[in-house]
Amino acid sequence: MSCSLSRFFFKTHIYSMKSTLHLDQGTMLAHALRGVETCFTVAMEDSYESKIGHEEFHPDAVFREMAILANELSNLFKTGLTPCQEAAFVNHLLHSLAWMVYGSNKIEKAGSNSEITLKLCLAIFCGKEIPVEIEEQDQEYLSLESLISQNLPADTSAVLRSRREVVQHVKTAAFMIDQLCIRGQDLSEQIILEAHRILTYKVDAETTPWKEYSGVYRSHEVSAGLHAFPHPSLVPYRMKSMFHELKCDLKEATKNGTIDPIALASKYTHIFVNIHPFIDGNGRMCRLILNSMLLKFGAFLACIGVDEDDRSINMEIAMNGGALEYLYEDAEQEEKPKLHKELASYVLGHVKRSMTGLVSAVAQ
Repeated sequence: MSCSLSRFFFKTHIYSMKSTLHLDQGTMLAHALRGVETCFTVAMEDSYESKIGHEEFHPDAVFREMAILANELSNLFKTGLTPCQEAAFVNHLLHSLAWMVYGSNKIEKAGSNSEITLKLCLAIFCGKEIPVEIEEQDQEYLSLESLISQNLPADTSAVLRSRREVVQHVKTAAFMIDQLCIRGQDLSEQIILEAHRILTYKVDAETTPWKEYSGVYRSHEVSAGLHAFPHPSLVPYRMKSMFHELKCDLKEATKNGTIDPIALASKYTHIFVNIHPFIDGNGRMCRLILNSMLLKFGAFLACIGVDEDDRSINMEIAMNGGALEYLYEDAEQEEKPKLHKELASYVLGHVKRSMTGLVSAVAQ
């Protein structure tokens, strides 16, 4: 996996940087249709909100800043990276993926602390073999027990669960990146179900054993606060509808030759999480969908939830998105506004931050 992953990142950015992203648009390489390389012009859509929570946000300016950073990276690629810069490039991206897993787990109060998460993520992404199970006498178990940072008793089951939540999450991320970005597959029902199976392997939900819910749509009603998600009988239909809509959006993008990777990924993250198709793991799955689509169509990453303040903002945006879904539940499709605009602005800010770090790492 590690060789393929490194080649993907490096090849994608080389192709992306062959022409600069002047201000808010430019040409990038993306795999829009299965097995077909399609060049798009990256153009900002009218899919962003001017506020994130209660704070003002200026999406036009942030998008331009992100494009300027892409130009800087482009110039570095055009002059040719030194071996040290290539190593810094791959190292920074691998660490970003590890922070992506850490933050997503922390939002759900899952996984372990940053030190353990980074160690496990980097090992798996670099293709190292790690034991599936560990024993209490193992050195890794002793390290986990002493470093565990969740509000859980550090007994055997809690320690082993925290480790498994990290391992399965990073394996799922590797699977989705491999399918969508390296193999060029489209996001599909089969990929989603298999990804969820990997994510929840041997991880019991609060009231449901893993074998009963892993990789299958829920058969129970679920809600978040006062917001009830679609009845379980509607989940398969809603999911098929989501994939059909994505296919239509990609065909339209191919026809027009333009795409906004951040708006597109945010849209389907919003749709997925408001279907809430699984008993558990929906939040982590929606952020894996977000980042695999960002990587596929823009070679971008968004490391969400790394610090407590960001987790609070993320929760507020999720609640706002759910409230909008409820408000427009009975509206005709053509009457609905874009319900993912605040999420798109939030993701845009994180993508710019990620791009800033990448440019800084490579430019040194």
